[in-house]
Amino acid sequence: MKTTLSLLSMIGVSAVLGLAASISAIGPVGGKDSGPKAVVGKPAPAFTLEDASGKEYRLSDYEGKIVVLQWINPDCPVCRGCMKKGVVTAMRKELGLLEPGIVHLAINSTHYQEAKKGAEYLKEYKIDIPALSDRDGTVGRLYAAQTTPHLYIIDKEGILRYSGAIDNARIKTDTAPMNYVVNAVRQLTTGETIAPDQTKAYGCSVKYKK
Repeated sequence: MKTTLSLLSMIGVSAVLGLAASISAIGPVGGKDSGPKAVVGKPAPAFTLEDASGKEYRLSDYEGKIVVLQWINPDCPVCRGCMKKGVVTAMRKELGLLEPGIVHLAINSTHYQEAKKGAEYLKEYKIDIPALSDRDGTVGRLYAAQTTPHLYIIDKEGILRYSGAIDNARIKTDTAPMNYVVNAVRQLTTGETIAPDQTKAYGCSVKYKK
């Protein structure tokens, strides 16, 4: 009897281990962390988000164009400071001169804010770009967006070319202030190597739903 029970026990353990291995091989099903992650130098992950009116925006719609993604949060003083000081307005002006037709999308992954909050925030500072809602944080986690602001540049071939801070304002340096996004787009349009292509984003942490 003991031998029989021992054998059944071993079979049960083997079955459980086998099932666990199968699940591990399949990977996570759904969930906020599924899918390929954003990596500089690799194709930017596809996404579809809506604005406050329910209009859908797909990254694939902008094939053949340079795309700038900017994570925002109206409640973040750092994000709002970039707006008040004219950093974003100046950046958009320079980007438009460097690359007419460049696409700039704002994404709000703040879990407790309705879609209209982002739109109202941009309108307040006269930033005429789509405000996309990502309340469940799916796209934010896909791109590993850490702070507001956190910016990304995607080239015309759909490759992620920059990830990080909007500028070097938080770095003590003797060099002139640099907007990293403008710098990267300038280098991208002239065929230069983008440097830096990754920086440490600063600001408030993205308020993902836990």
